[in-house]
Amino acid sequence: MNYSHLNSTLNSSSGEEEAILAFLGIFLVFFFIVLFIAIAFKIISRWVFFKKCGDEGWKALIPVYNDFTLLNISGLNWWWILIIYSGTILSTFQSTINIAQKTDSSAGLGIVVVFVGLLSTIASFAALFARINQSYNIAKRFNKNGGYAALIVLFEPIMLLILGLSKTDEYDPKVEVSPNGLFGAKTSKPSVYCPDCGTQVQEDYCPKCGKKVR
Repeated sequence: MNYSHLNSTLNSSSGEEEAILAFLGIFLVFFFIVLFIAIAFKIISRWVFFKKCGDEGWKALIPVYNDFTLLNISGLNWWWILIIYSGTILSTFQSTINIAQKTDSSAGLGIVVVFVGLLSTIASFAALFARINQSYNIAKRFNKNGGYAALIVLFEPIMLLILGLSKTDEYDPKVEVSPNGLFGAKTSKPSVYCPDCGTQVQEDYCPKCGKKVR
């Protein structure tokens, strides 16, 4: 019996499998290199930006805390961080349920999958809106317009690095922004009055008697 044809087929299949594995290996290496560069660039841009805004650069190294720091710089209320991460949390939960559903089709998770999927979609839009509010406030505190805020939303690492390295753009924490972003134009901090003459103070010193108030 002639096994030459069978051996040829097996060798051909083995060669194709090796080629596929080699391609997958190269793809994974390339993917992780790009991912590492993206993460490193984001950390560097936030480090520079935080220092420009008078904060510690090392906070850019800590997940979640770096987002909270950026939120604080923008002047938004602290609870916006929950909205920012709501989409990520629900998406992870949705993926877990989908895996469970595929593993055990008799689990009866169909309605749950649909419901969580709907919540995940809503949360993702809410998180995007939170990012828009954050970028809007950051742009205002750098005396930029709404168009610049849109660029921050779309290209956040690049725009934060540009602002952080700019010699002409300065962060001004005294610029009044809404703690809810687009919902209002001013902060909710109370008015300050001079304790000596009772004049309302907008800056550090009383415009009437010159006393330092802030």
